[in-house]
Amino acid sequence: MDNKLQTVWGSVLGELEIVLSQANFQTWLKGTELAKLDGNKAIIFVPNIFTRQWIQDKYHQEILNAIRKVDTNISNVEYTTKKTSVETAPKPKTDDNSIRMPINKAREKYSNPNSGQSSIESYGEFRPNEKYKFNNFITGSSNKLAFSAAQLVSEKPGEMYNPLFLYGPAGVGKTHLLWAISNEIHARDPKMKILYSTSEEFINTFLSAIRKGEKFTNKYRVADVLLIDDMQFIAGKERTQEEFFHTFNALHQYNKQIVLCSDRPPKEIPTLEERLRSRFEWGMVADIQPPDFETRVAILMNKANSHSIELNMDVAEFVATHIDNNIRELEGALTKIIAQSRLHGEPIDLSLAQEVLGMYIQKSQVKVNAKTVLEKTAAYYEISYNDITGTKRSRDIVVPRQVAMFIMREELSLSFPRIAKSLGGKDHTTIMHGVKKIKTQSANDSVMSQDIQSIKKLLVG
Repeated sequence: MDNKLQTVWGSVLGELEIVLSQANFQTWLKGTELAKLDGNKAIIFVPNIFTRQWIQDKYHQEILNAIRKVDTNISNVEYTTKKTSVETAPKPKTDDNSIRMPINKAREKYSNPNSGQSSIESYGEFRPNEKYKFNNFITGSSNKLAFSAAQLVSEKPGEMYNPLFLYGPAGVGKTHLLWAISNEIHARDPKMKILYSTSEEFINTFLSAIRKGEKFTNKYRVADVLLIDDMQFIAGKERTQEEFFHTFNALHQYNKQIVLCSDRPPKEIPTLEERLRSRFEWGMVADIQPPDFETRVAILMNKANSHSIELNMDVAEFVATHIDNNIRELEGALTKIIAQSRLHGEPIDLSLAQEVLGMYIQKSQVKVNAKTVLEKTAAYYEISYNDITGTKRSRDIVVPRQVAMFIMREELSLSFPRIAKSLGGKDHTTIMHGVKKIKTQSANDSVMSQDIQSIKKLLVG
């Protein structure tokens, strides 16, 4: 892409980043390029046919509007894939066995990228894990800070955020970011000594060295980059903490990058020595929380896209609504739906998703949607449906409307724009304000809290 096209497309992407959610922007538009401006037509390169169809169906008008802000002569947009990449790229190897792999095995393989491979044994000949990269990590409000910090660390190891401490519950992407950092640093400088480990491996290696009378320090203290997962398990192990304290100091003194992960922040790890706790907080401590609804949908669409599977939005939203604990469960649910579709030759539609995910949800929950919430909330407060979705600003209408916003956000995990749409197209910032207000009030007002609980019972009654 020449400089002019690059400048134009940079401006267009800037406009689109404002009007689209970050998750959708990262998933569908990050890999696009402006190929040509031909009179009144703009030609855009997209990564693959599936992405082309999706962008054309979902975001064509937004893209056209953004381009017209930069060049008013444009009245048509055409999307195409790069022929060169199709012609020259080697055909991917297909493995029918992987498709037939039992679901539990597939999930086990996904949840443990180090399975069958000792980090210590491979030390000195780092092998990248191609499955986990920055460009296939879906970002949202729940992980944006951690993602940005991880990128900076990979660009300037030892200079930015040292140590980097990432924490959050299981299955939210911590291990993905550890591998992404490792892969990126290795790609930039293959000579860097990268050691990816878990605290369990650190403990076992330390104990083994003691039993064998070997010198333990050589295994970890010569690393340029040390990444350790599940640091919470080091708590309560005094001799291991002592050894890790010295390892940490030795690496940090020479600006070697340290990245640590845990299921909780340093200050909440029980029986962790204070000197280690303070060192873990020297650099950047960033949390990763379960993804919000919009990000979960983007994760599902991205996974389907990576397998060249067309996934309807209603299916993605259904799965994202009922699977909200972690990414592994989310992707595992989609894997089950895909497997069921292939096994019985059925299309991937909403009825199939409801059948496969019956174990996750109650039948009554399937019927709950934004309209149901609005109807039940209006009935509870003895106002009409038109009042709650209308424009009246009196307190007896505004409060129930805000309660409905809060319940749609908390119970259905709907995005702010979707809640706004269900309320007649209100500005999403109005929804954000309403949700925040009710969340604060319900925490301090027992009457409000009881009202919300009563409405929730009506939803499943």
